[in-house]
Amino acid sequence: MKVSHKVDRFWFTYFLIRLFYLFFAVLVYAKLTPLGDTDRYMSAGFFFSWKIFYQSTWLLDFLGGILGGLLGGSNVVSNLPFTVLSFCIIKWAIEELNFKIPAGNNMLLLILISLPNFCVWTSVCSKEVFGLLFSAILGVLIIRFFNRDYKIKKKDWLALYLCLMFKPQYLPAILECLLLIYLFNEYCKNLRSKALLFIFIIAVNVGGLYLVRDTVNMYADIMFLNFDNPEASSNRNENIWMKENDFYKEAPLGMLVAFFGPTINEMFSKPTHFLAGLESIIMLVLFIRMAKQPLIRLVFDGKYNATIIPAYWILFTGICFMHYPFGIFNSGSAIRYRTNFIFLFIILLMYIHFHYQKKHLIRYSKQ
Repeated sequence: MKVSHKVDRFWFTYFLIRLFYLFFAVLVYAKLTPLGDTDRYMSAGFFFSWKIFYQSTWLLDFLGGILGGLLGGSNVVSNLPFTVLSFCIIKWAIEELNFKIPAGNNMLLLILISLPNFCVWTSVCSKEVFGLLFSAILGVLIIRFFNRDYKIKKKDWLALYLCLMFKPQYLPAILECLLLIYLFNEYCKNLRSKALLFIFIIAVNVGGLYLVRDTVNMYADIMFLNFDNPEASSNRNENIWMKENDFYKEAPLGMLVAFFGPTINEMFSKPTHFLAGLESIIMLVLFIRMAKQPLIRLVFDGKYNATIIPAYWILFTGICFMHYPFGIFNSGSAIRYRTNFIFLFIILLMYIHFHYQKKHLIRYSKQ
């Protein structure tokens, strides 16, 4: 009896790409620049502590210690489970939302999920793997909310828990986005009510930031001191928060710099910075391409989706604002920490790419 199984060419190709990045990360990239705390996680040894359930570093030490202890420290084999996990997470999210066009051109999708730094940091034992996990699940949840499916499943609770453990600073923007979508869909039936609610949420956020300005100024100084030491390997040593409330004044440009990574001058100072900057340029071009249709409608026709655009504004600016202090003083940190939420951005931009084109039906499971 002959048994055959058809292999999906797209996913087979992508798995080979992920394997390449695993070998590259362990055998090449780790020789050029420190690979985060991967080596330390893998050499933590066998232990157990209740802290693994609420402290991200302890969880990575626990998992890395087991794999490293069994498989000989940090190497290709011991990091392979994290590569496979990342691959499965991405495959699940793309198929859940039907973003891959059957027998069609999926090159845009393949490029986006194959970005070098994104693949490197999610192919080894790192916190970014768990950032990818909660980003994928919460991205699907947000799109389900757009389609009035408000059921919070077990995996959604898991994603919220992981977000709270690994990147709690992102959680307010994500929860606000979900709340705004729900209120817009169910209670705001006209443009005026949606505009008032959106203005109210913005005002609450701005007011909250104003009330905690003294605390923010204090932590801004602490943040700079953390990067202004030899162990941090920071490539930007100038403190841009010299005066009171400079953290807020520098935020618009700082958010962009922290998201992009290396500046133009920094790109030509080091090969790794050049490649990281080139990746950011390619990524931004692809993001603009995906958002092209809503931008054209907004600029030339004055039309826009009164739910999607405000929700995206809350989420994107909120996350980038919280990313800003972690990426402004070190382009390497900016690129690495961006990995925690970039797949969430990819999912949501792919959604509007298909939503406005109306050439592809987006489906998702309600099981």
